[in-house]
Amino acid sequence: MRQLWPDGPVYTDDAVFKITTDSVLLGHFAARREGVELAMDIGCGGGLLSVLLHDRFPGGTYDSVDIRPEAVQVCRQNYRANGIRGQIDCLDARQYRTMGRPGEYDLVVCNPPYYYLGKTSPDGSRAAARGDSLSPAQFSGAASYLLRRGGSFCLVHKPEFLTDIFAAMRLADIEPKRMRFAAHKSDSAPSLVLIEGRRGGRPGLEVQPMLILVSADGSPTAEARQIYHMRAKT
Repeated sequence: MRQLWPDGPVYTDDAVFKITTDSVLLGHFAARREGVELAMDIGCGGGLLSVLLHDRFPGGTYDSVDIRPEAVQVCRQNYRANGIRGQIDCLDARQYRTMGRPGEYDLVVCNPPYYYLGKTSPDGSRAAARGDSLSPAQFSGAASYLLRRGGSFCLVHKPEFLTDIFAAMRLADIEPKRMRFAAHKSDSAPSLVLIEGRRGGRPGLEVQPMLILVSADGSPTAEARQIYHMRAKT
């Protein structure tokens, strides 16, 4: 168990459920809201997203699901350590009608495996595990089922799958409303895309400025330092 930043929440950062850049960026992106009362994390892993959101909105309730029993166990440890309220279940999100409180959540978040059936990873081990992955149609359908009308769905994914993601979200009555690309350096192609959709929303997509993580000299950018709660350079 380690403290994420001075006076911040704690997290069990073990060999399997590590603190990853994509989850940290998604937690920051999803927290750009007025508030959170009831949230669901689909495929929660160790519960990092709920830990980050709870630090921003401590009055909320955070439900989580994951197909892996070991993830559920670690997530429960992190909930207890941080005093987070919410239900944690070992469920297959592809069977989303067994999940949570349908039509009640004001926020659903998801950091899914990026490669799924028909979209294989160049990494052989990841490609072999794709059978447990969620496709855009599956995670969008789950989010739509769970969200109240006007509720938000926030996810992180690979830019190469944007067409599939936007098409699936619209079919699930989730309108893409906000998008931000993230890149390692200013001269790098984007490696991640952060997306917020709204259930029942009107068309209109805000494309935010690129999030650059590392400066030309190799040090974290000012925004990356702020996201990671690093001390400002002196």
